Amino acid sequence: MDKVKLDISGKTSPETATSHSYKPIPEQDMEDRALSRPKSLVKPSKDIATDGADEKMLPADEKVPEVVVFNDLKSPQNGDAKLDIAEAKQAFVGLSKEELMKYANDPFWIRLRWFLFITFWVLWVAMLIGAIFIIYAAPKCDPPLPRTWYQEGPLIEVSDNLKVEELKLDENIQGVIVPWTMDPYESLENNMNDLNRIKAIQKLNKKVIVELNPSASDKWFGKSENRDPEFDGYYIWRPGKIRGTDSSLSEPNNWISPNNVSSWKYSDIRREYYYSPFNKPHLNFKNSSVIKEFSKVIERFLDYKVAGIRLRNAAFLLVDSSFEDQEIDQTANPELSLNQYGFFMHSKTESLPDLGGLLNEWRRVIRNKTENGPLMVAEELGKVDSYRVDNNLVVDMPLQSYIFSKPTLSVNETAHSLNYTFNINGIEWPLWQAKTNAIPRDVLNIIIYLLPGAPLINATEEVLPILRKIRESPSIMRGICGVYSLLNNTVLSFIRVTPGSPGILVVVNPSDTTKVVNIPAEIPPLANLQEVTIRHYSSNYNDSDFSDLGAKKSATAIPLTAKSGMVLEYVPKRGE
Repeated sequence: MDKVKLDISGKTSPETATSHSYKPIPEQDMEDRALSRPKSLVKPSKDIATDGADEKMLPADEKVPEVVVFNDLKSPQNGDAKLDIAEAKQAFVGLSKEELMKYANDPFWIRLRWFLFITFWVLWVAMLIGAIFIIYAAPKCDPPLPRTWYQEGPLIEVSDNLKVEELKLDENIQGVIVPWTMDPYESLENNMNDLNRIKAIQKLNKKVIVELNPSASDKWFGKSENRDPEFDGYYIWRPGKIRGTDSSLSEPNNWISPNNVSSWKYSDIRREYYYSPFNKPHLNFKNSSVIKEFSKVIERFLDYKVAGIRLRNAAFLLVDSSFEDQEIDQTANPELSLNQYGFFMHSKTESLPDLGGLLNEWRRVIRNKTENGPLMVAEELGKVDSYRVDNNLVVDMPLQSYIFSKPTLSVNETAHSLNYTFNINGIEWPLWQAKTNAIPRDVLNIIIYLLPGAPLINATEEVLPILRKIRESPSIMRGICGVYSLLNNTVLSFIRVTPGSPGILVVVNPSDTTKVVNIPAEIPPLANLQEVTIRHYSSNYNDSDFSDLGAKKSATAIPLTAKSGMVLEYVPKRGE
């Protein structure tokens, strides 16, 4: 057997070389022969089948060009082929210029062009008018309502023994609070002293706020005591408790009046106790008829052109219908006893939750007969939420007198109380009354005139024109307030500022030594403040370098002499 050798040299062996069965024809000769061949020799091939794939990929109305293939294996011209492709369709070139001009003058196209032209401009004008109307009719930000006359202040209150001829009021006083000393449910003409005082103040072109006590009256007490069906529920009656030792009667519960005596008194006629915390029978304001009676009282005073009403003892108007005993105040002074007012919590007789609704009803009576006349209360609000309806206070300018009526003025405590009043209790515009002697009166006036709210001043006190002018600025009437304790709680300060107006900075030194305040370092919102303008200072301020009103001074070293106050003006920057 012959041996087979494997050649890995990559060269082709002569024995394995492929031998051609025909003579290769050059490509150029093939093309020349194909062109010179007669057409009769070119026939369609019937052996080659087509699957129609090419036709399926073209649109239905476009015919696939016919391909004619000649492939006769017996022919010596093996491999020759002729392709016959159908002529391409002529492309659409559009209308000529002459044809377009012929249509341009056609009446139909002329009318269509004019219609589209007019429609475009009508729509454009309509959109312009619509845009202007939207801008004009869009709801705008309402400007802040101007402060009412009583919010502008200052107000004064006169004593019940002040004679009419002694009335001398400053022209800047906006309103006078006049106490009504007799039963308001009786005829007003029965109290000519108070009525004449009201008329005399009105002749001075001052508005009058009359102070009434709605809770105490004995006008219908006799009828109620005799169980008259119409007036039986006008007062609060309760049967007494039977003592176990001698079967005698005692008070219905442990309710104590502010006078440190029982709030109950016994009626020998009715043989029951009636509620009387202020020495007169207390009306039952859970009786709708009693509520209407006081509404009539308000209307009678308003008919005399009284501008507003202030209520005394408003917190005591309602009592708890369960008549349960008061709870003991666990934080009370341990030296107090069971028969003293401060020993109990008084949750059953003071500032009940329904109080706001009752006051709101009377407030509506006032608003219906006056232009935003005030309904005020004569005491500070104990439980502020009891005076709200839908989270809105129903009393105007709640009194704030405790903060500035202490024997000493603690800067830290005062700043905390002010922030609590504005931010926690949510009292936006209180009525400030200052009675302390810890600092001079004109220093107190700087504080209560420029804090948010209105000042309640003494009847004989004059209003400083400069304080009045500063108070009229937008920053005081509308600005926000920030209260600060400076220099380790030795200097009280607050700022008032509103966008678009100069800011007002008040600094008060209640101590006995001079203090030098670096405002940018002490008040974070004014960290970039460089200079201030002197607007006003108290009469006892005695630093000659800062005594020039209107002068601009550096904000980094402001001297405050002992027991003095100063009002400065500054230009707020963005974010201050």
